[in-house]
Amino acid sequence: MSFTALSPALAWALLAAVALAIVLLHLLRPPPPRVVVPSLLLWARVLSKRKRAPAPWLISLLLALAAGLSMALALTRPELPGAGPQRLMLVVDNSPSMATKTRDGATRLRHAIEGARALLERSGAGSEVTLMDTAGQLRMSGLLDRDSTAAALDRIPVGSWGDVPASLPPPVPGARVHFFTDGVAPIEVPEGTIVHSVFEPADNVALTAFEVRALPQDPTRVEALVQVLNASPGERRARLLIRGGDGFALTQDFVLRARETINATFDVSDFQGGVLGATIVSADDALPVDDLAYAVVPPHGAKRVLLVTSGNPELADALRTLPGVRVNVVAPERYAAATGYDVLVLDRFAPAEPPPVGALLFSPPARRWLPGESAQRPQPRITGWNRDHAVTRGIAWRKLRLERASLDLGTPTAEPLVTAKGSAPGALVVAGASHARWIKVGFALQDTNFRLQPDFPVFVGNALNWLTETVPVLTRALGSIEVALHNAEVRDGGGNSVAVSATAQGVIFEAQRPDVYTVSKGAEQVLVVANLLDPRRALINDTRLEGTSVASAMSHAFAAATGVQPWKLLLLLAAVLLLVEWAVYTRRPGV
Repeated sequence: MSFTALSPALAWALLAAVALAIVLLHLLRPPPPRVVVPSLLLWARVLSKRKRAPAPWLISLLLALAAGLSMALALTRPELPGAGPQRLMLVVDNSPSMATKTRDGATRLRHAIEGARALLERSGAGSEVTLMDTAGQLRMSGLLDRDSTAAALDRIPVGSWGDVPASLPPPVPGARVHFFTDGVAPIEVPEGTIVHSVFEPADNVALTAFEVRALPQDPTRVEALVQVLNASPGERRARLLIRGGDGFALTQDFVLRARETINATFDVSDFQGGVLGATIVSADDALPVDDLAYAVVPPHGAKRVLLVTSGNPELADALRTLPGVRVNVVAPERYAAATGYDVLVLDRFAPAEPPPVGALLFSPPARRWLPGESAQRPQPRITGWNRDHAVTRGIAWRKLRLERASLDLGTPTAEPLVTAKGSAPGALVVAGASHARWIKVGFALQDTNFRLQPDFPVFVGNALNWLTETVPVLTRALGSIEVALHNAEVRDGGGNSVAVSATAQGVIFEAQRPDVYTVSKGAEQVLVVANLLDPRRALINDTRLEGTSVASAMSHAFAAATGVQPWKLLLLLAAVLLLVEWAVYTRRPGV
């Protein structure tokens, strides 16, 4: 016999404890009252003529033992071994919540695998088994024997942190379907499926948001926004740690009620730039993967901008109004002596050689390092723009009016950001890279109303931010991540290589834990910050199962045939035995 609600050791211990308690209670019963009589002759004659019968207390003890053990046995949910070969379909839930640790240190997934293995051992020799997992990572099909299925169980991993399936796979014809789950993932279970629950309430305090951003009014100041959720059944204490390079560290203690969310903001301006990590620490936390998150803090010192112009006070004023920008203005003939700047703004000027830092050029003359043929067009009109690019998004380009502009006729090495049409179509604003990034604007400010538009300072600020951006940073959720960089390699934060697959757009890789991944191809690099930060994934106690019982195949079959669960019959038997015991103990035959 095996037990499903408790481990075998605990089940046998419960039965032994119940039996011992009942025996001790009967041994400790009050002694019979002593009555003084004048003579024993009459009682001796009565006893000599009466047949000996078992002592009433012994019958009472046996009935009490039977009733108590029946109730204890009902709590353990006993299972009997299966009879003969069977056709089984085992489905193991390996959705993210199954990574939750239980009180014994094993995960819910490990308990599900062990439950499936125990069911296999109880099945008859020659049984045929179909094994599947909800995340579809096992990639097995067809019928297996018991040994092959048992070996495959240990290869089931926790599934991707992406979307979970809406329902179980269709059942194999003629197979009894067993589903091992914690009931947290919203998976539809077909009628007739035998659900084996591995749910156990657990404590979990999670980071559900972590973001760094510069203050709009002062880009040299950077804030870290943190959100903490207590998904535990009760109140929890937690400590937040924020750490970066060069010994930068912040700490904050929280006391959170059950299901409470706390938002906090921290000034991290003293951290000069790089990877910043946040960790939430609490006792007995059952899901470590949502305790850690990363962010990349860009350099946020004041931008040193050199404006090279023969005279353009409107452009100089627009630059000076930008927060966190220091502007110096020089004439074109003094450009050669200008060094030590973060970005250049070149008004109707371009050096013969590519500048060492990013450059924003307004109506520059032709140069070898500025690719693309340009043609002067009178009164061109805007036909479209890239709404996703950091330089051009958020700008009302249709309000732009031009007297004349130079349109780029198309170059493979340059990206068109704004397109226009004069006598022929072309690119009005293009971006590219030589030694550093550059943005070429095909008009001078004197030939347009752009300098009078409220979007003009926004465009200049966007351009300076893009030109001074060191490495592009992408923020993604855990799971499959695709990066548009062909033939690239991926390394995690520890420098270890990560397996990639080629796609039509670039490469794809799997991020199973929070980290900052580096995607590189030659000199090109992209940083990918992968975090969990999903409140739904933190709610590991939101099970849809009623209780934590596990139905056995034999019990399910019996219930289907009779309409009554076996454990209910055990409780009914215990009630009947208690009534009989009461009758025997209180209505003893007279003497």
